[in-house]
Amino acid sequence: RKVKVFDIRPLDYCNANIEFVQADMMVELPSEFHSCCDSLSSLHAVEHFGLGRYGDPVCWDGHVRGLANLDRLLRVGGKLYFSVPIGPQRVEFNAHRVFSIKWLLDYFAYNYKVDQFSYIDQGVLYPDVVLDEKGICTNFGCKYGCGIFELTKKRN
Repeated sequence: RKVKVFDIRPLDYCNANIEFVQADMMVELPSEFHSCCDSLSSLHAVEHFGLGRYGDPVCWDGHVRGLANLDRLLRVGGKLYFSVPIGPQRVEFNAHRVFSIKWLLDYFAYNYKVDQFSYIDQGVLYPDVVLDEKGICTNFGCKYGCGIFELTKKRN
């Protein structure tokens, strides 16, 4: 299967099945990329958007702009595989953001169905976790864990 890779940094790697697109995910992508994917992975990327660490411009809402671009890339019915640090919501200087599970679920609620949620905390994987009120409010006890979401896009 041919794959598109979007990154703000240049990529010197060449492969016949990989199309590299150098793009700032905080700037709306050209319409030719809207709804171009039926499967999209964003694994430990969004938490860095807008913090300037990887050559991107400093932008206080870079993560929100990046999430909007992910939404533009994915067609209705498509799968989004998404992971970010989870715990009490904060920014760790210019390294990364940590997201509360509630903030993420609120963000995804309108356009996405959560098919599966898992997380890693202190090196232990907790697969296919039920998203109950107590767990959501406490980030399942994570101070700095890894939230792993499988989502299906419901609407544009």
